[in-house]
Amino acid sequence: MSHSPLETVARNHGAVMVERNGRWLPAHFGSIAAEETVCLHGVGMSDRFDRSTLEVVGTPSDVERALIALGELAWYSFLTADRAVARTEDPAACIAALAELPVTIVDRTALYAAIGLLGPRAHDFLEAVDLNPSGTVVQEAEGCFEILLPAAHGPQLWDYLLEAGTAFEVTCVGHDALDRLSASHRLGYWA
Repeated sequence: MSHSPLETVARNHGAVMVERNGRWLPAHFGSIAAEETVCLHGVGMSDRFDRSTLEVVGTPSDVERALIALGELAWYSFLTADRAVARTEDPAACIAALAELPVTIVDRTALYAAIGLLGPRAHDFLEAVDLNPSGTVVQEAEGCFEILLPAAHGPQLWDYLLEAGTAFEVTCVGHDALDRLSASHRLGYWA
């Protein structure tokens, strides 16, 4: 069983933890319906330990080709010209997609904390907070972001974001709400 670097801070904010695919994750923070509403109108903040973090290393052109080859399998951000980090729900498929390219792929999930920000005010909130020096932002889709940072700094950033996010209605959300929102999105109900 893998434990998120954010588990303790999530529990401190009322998370009910569950096991999913061998990882402990926050299921909810009290009310799934209220958490969904926050994601639709403000900013929901979640522990995205459900996804894997892969580092892709090679020449700048090879790393760029690798990220293009990943397509919709992953969301990514460059760390340097010859190194990028990719977030994925299917690490095996990503590794297979890059098998023929001259890049090195290393699973770095245990080294990072991943804080998800979801909602119509997420972009504005990210513009208003200071994530330096440790936060790298990966954008999944419009209004859907993840902040990756060294695991040891995750709990401190979690608390900082909650405090700094009061004006943006930042609220902790669990995976039950994220799953319901994802299902609504697939059915065409996403606002």
